[in-house]
Amino acid sequence: MKNFAMTLIITAVLFFQANFAFAAVRVMPTLIELNANKSRGNYLTTAFSVQADKGETVRFKLYPEYFTITDSGKMSSTPSSNNADNLIPHARFVPNEFTLKDGKPQLVRVTFTDIKNLPEGESRMVMFIEDVKAKEVLLPSGNKNVSTKLIVKTRLGIPIYVDRGRFVKVGRFDNLQIQKENHNLVYKMSLSAGGNSKVRYHGKAQIIKDKKLIKEFEMNSNTIRANGVFEEKGMLPQNLEDGEYTMKVILTYKNEKGESKNLIKEAQFNVTNSI
Repeated sequence: MKNFAMTLIITAVLFFQANFAFAAVRVMPTLIELNANKSRGNYLTTAFSVQADKGETVRFKLYPEYFTITDSGKMSSTPSSNNADNLIPHARFVPNEFTLKDGKPQLVRVTFTDIKNLPEGESRMVMFIEDVKAKEVLLPSGNKNVSTKLIVKTRLGIPIYVDRGRFVKVGRFDNLQIQKENHNLVYKMSLSAGGNSKVRYHGKAQIIKDKKLIKEFEMNSNTIRANGVFEEKGMLPQNLEDGEYTMKVILTYKNEKGESKNLIKEAQFNVTNSI
């Protein structure tokens, strides 16, 4: 009987919002936001570091892609775009390929040129860091005639934003609803961003009964694209006693001046034995 080899290919793509480690590789910072109005010339410079664990030797290549943000807060990237808010034609970076070894960090410098010709508002790209050689991992198999090989390719993405000119960040909390689905209570919230630059928010939710705080939990942090919308759906705690409740959501974002602004919305709901 022939010996068959079954190969699985996995590409790991990570868009960072906070410090993160994957496949023993760390990147800092994991998000870059720049203000072109603070530049004294027609260019901007920034940098980030990439580091692997001691004992690891990995070769990486770098390449940028343009991206947009969907209504669900996800990033959708493409190698090229003719949009005016595409940073790639303005970007220069060194090195574009390097080897990490012995736990030593590699500094990558990024320069954006001709920034005065960027549109007012937000421009963006994502810098991908991808290992040149995929890793092969043999997986155990219950059949001696079949071997399974896992091919893992690591790709890390660092979003880079540049704001220029008269940029505005305005968040809106449009709607908060609570309803029953499959005998569970779920919330649905809708947010939007006015202006010409993204809004990034974080916050918490409170469950209140008879003016008393019953439960409190963190809401997912997310990004709303400039002049865009965002929708989120989630489960409410299911072990609540019967009665009338209020869900209060408090979200915070920073406007174009760096000032913290709150978005607050409340919704009432009832819990009965039928839920």
